[in-house]
Amino acid sequence: MPEGFATKDVSATPQQAPLLAVMREALRAPSGRVALRVPVMAPHRRRVARALLQEGALVAGGVVAEGPNEELLLIGAEAGRAERLRGLLDRLLGGQVTRIWSLERDAGALLAYAAEAGTQGAAGAGPALAGLDTWLRSLPLTQVVRRQIGMRVDPASGACRPAFLRLSVAAVPLAALLGSLGADADLLEHASRSLAARLLQAIGDPVQGRELMGSVLPGPLHLPVPPAPISGRGEGAQGGARGGLVATVGLEVVSDPAALAARRDSLAGQGWGLELDGLGASALRILELAALPVDWLRLVWSPAMAHPGVVEALGRVPPERLILSGVEDQLALDWGRRHGILRMEGRFLEAAAAPARPPVAAAVLGAAARQGGTSPPRPAA
Repeated sequence: MPEGFATKDVSATPQQAPLLAVMREALRAPSGRVALRVPVMAPHRRRVARALLQEGALVAGGVVAEGPNEELLLIGAEAGRAERLRGLLDRLLGGQVTRIWSLERDAGALLAYAAEAGTQGAAGAGPALAGLDTWLRSLPLTQVVRRQIGMRVDPASGACRPAFLRLSVAAVPLAALLGSLGADADLLEHASRSLAARLLQAIGDPVQGRELMGSVLPGPLHLPVPPAPISGRGEGAQGGARGGLVATVGLEVVSDPAALAARRDSLAGQGWGLELDGLGASALRILELAALPVDWLRLVWSPAMAHPGVVEALGRVPPERLILSGVEDQLALDWGRRHGILRMEGRFLEAAAAPARPPVAAAVLGAAARQGGTSPPRPAA
């Protein structure tokens, strides 16, 4: 328990959960990260401040969230970039009124703030069930889409360089925005799939695509796809794993191997690769990895990965098919390197990344997604 953490029960009321969940998730990897707080202001300035925070989150990382009394927060941003963003906001507000907390040093204060904010939250926050789908269609994607740059680790030196980009619908901020509906796992899954379908359309739009992906694309673009069959016919080259677009699916698809194989073939015909996500230690010990008809296997790091059954399972799979996610410390990095895994994801790797200037995102995506229009071939929503 972090020093200074309030000892009172902070999980008693539903309103407390969303901001606390966001804060606790950010505190899992606090190194070099901060939380930026913006006080209440006039509505027109608040709109500008929110836009700046959302744009800043694409560059500095982190999640934009609502605090008590209409305060705005950027939680989990890189410290140096957050300080520069703070300067812009202070000039907007006409004085030094914003505040920055260090996730490393101020964990207790941050958790207490989130707990207090929860007690002040409105019970009716978030959409009503009857209007959920309409609300999802109007929700700005930048509020819930997480941007993660994956790295390629040099097997000899351990040096890292950007190798691919992953866009995903982040469950924690989405649950916070959903309010009371976010506590229902089925509704949260429905919302995630709806937003994933919107994301597939948005990346084909030059304005939205740049806002979501940033100005550069270091390699293949990994995207979540709804669990639905492919619609339309693509003209991409065969061998999607080597192309520019990778469709990410969850573990539920392994229940029907024949359908999964057919889906992979359809995706490959449109220039897409296929990635299976959510492979933790338990799944690795029971699945026949080598037989899974996917291009990429995305592993979720935990200390349980050291289990002999996991090591034995991975030994039957070429390491070139593996991606290790959740690399937040040296232990995870060393484990990945011992098993020959070259592609990894995690904040711990960012500091080790060598400076690079990858191709412009729009140009690379346009080449990968050329199919008679601005949008890439995509699964049906």
